[in-house]
Amino acid sequence: MFWRLRLYLDPFVPFKSLAREADALEYNRRHRALLLPYVRRWAMIALGCAGGLFPLGAAARVEPMLCVPLLGLELGFSSALCVLLLALAVYVVLGLEN
Repeated sequence: MFWRLRLYLDPFVPFKSLAREADALEYNRRHRALLLPYVRRWAMIALGCAGGLFPLGAAARVEPMLCVPLLGLELGFSSALCVLLLALAVYVVLGLEN
């Protein structure tokens, strides 16, 4: 179960380590398109978290106990945005020529 979740969320699982294999850079460059579904996936996660922030923020004004799930959504949004930008940056860098 954990392996499936990691494969679903971690954009760098299908890539080879540059420290371990000599042809890893060429392999990673050929397979850089695998990062695009992860970028879309993390964008949807970020949008889902951001979409839940506004109604929950309004409800948290009335009931202060709702600040805890609000904080969870904020952390989820920030994490999703970081992974999205990192995967996009690696996609761009792998596309650069020598």
